[in-house]
Parts: sequence; C-alpha cells; structure tokens
Amino acid sequence: MSFLRLDQYDVPGKSLKIGGSMDIRASDASGETSSTDEVDKGTKAKKLPVSLVIPFTNETDLKQLIRVAEAKKNGTRKVYTITNRTANVAGIRQVRFAEGFSWQEKDGLHAWDVSFTLKEYLSNPERVEQRETKSASVVQTSQGKATDEITEVAGTAEAIAEPLTGLERILKFMDDFLA
Repeated sequence: MSFLRLDQYDVPGKSLKIGGSMDIRASDASGETSSTDEVDKGTKAKKLPVSLVIPFTNETDLKQLIRVAEAKKNGTRKVYTITNRTANVAGIRQVRFAEGFSWQEKDGLHAWDVSFTLKEYLSNPERVEQRETKSASVVQTSQGKATDEITEVAGTAEAIAEPLTGLERILKFMDDFLA
C-alpha cells in the first residue's frame, strides 16, 4: 500500500500510484564529424506523476486536494516536504505542484480519476551547482594599512631612500659640496 504525505497533509484516495522521471539534457557537439561528443546541459528537476481514485462519497477530499495544489506562499507555488518511498528513494525531499492537475469521472464507478505531477524543488544537482559557483568567488581582504597612511610615509624622499654604503656617502658628500 502506497502512502503520500505533503507536509502534514495525507493525500486521500485509493489506488495511489506514483512514478518518477528525470530529464538529462545534452546537445550534439560533433559538428560535421562522426564524433559522438556531447555537451552536458545539466540534470533537470525530477518529476513524480501521481494518480489516484477518490469516491464520490468523499467529495470533500477532492476539494481539499485541489486547495493544496493551488496553495501559494509569498506569491509563488507552495513547496511541500514530501514523505513517500518512491520520492525519497530518488533523493527528493521537497516538491511543488507543476504542469497539470486533472480529475474526471471514472467509467462504471462512482468515483473520480485524479492525476497530477509533483516537481522536485531544489534538486541535488542544483545544490551542487550552487556550491560550485560560491567557491569560485572568494572575497579577498587585506590586513595592511589604509592607503592614506601609506602615502604619507611614502611621500618623503628619506623614507624611500635605501641606506647608503661608505662609497656612496662620500660621493653624496662631494656632490652636495659641489652643488
């Protein structure tokens, strides 16, 4: 028996079925050759198609499920923490409703066939990419003195001059004397 929980909400219904899919994108990089090279365009968020049956006698369950699917938080589709074996085995921890939500009367039974898609939020590849980009930008700091203080010291010729050797001192004395 399958079980699906979104935050504290237990998804109602019978015959619950959940699948999974993942889109790995690449483009051909062979050009005019017979090479099999490809350019990786990343692993996109995983999707969980869900289907279930809700009897007409449980009409309020369908109403509540539709409200959960429509829920927004701060103007964006609400993100739910998911508890389900199929989702959790793929490393999916958070999802939101995506693409479509449909329900229709089931032939021969007094029930609705309900189907919708949950899309992974903040996937593992996305987290890895965020970590990689953060490590590329390193903030550099200096423990030296401020620029103004350095220019004051560097402004004098005596501060710049290196100590003179004995011969240089004699030559400087002669130069100053002749000038």
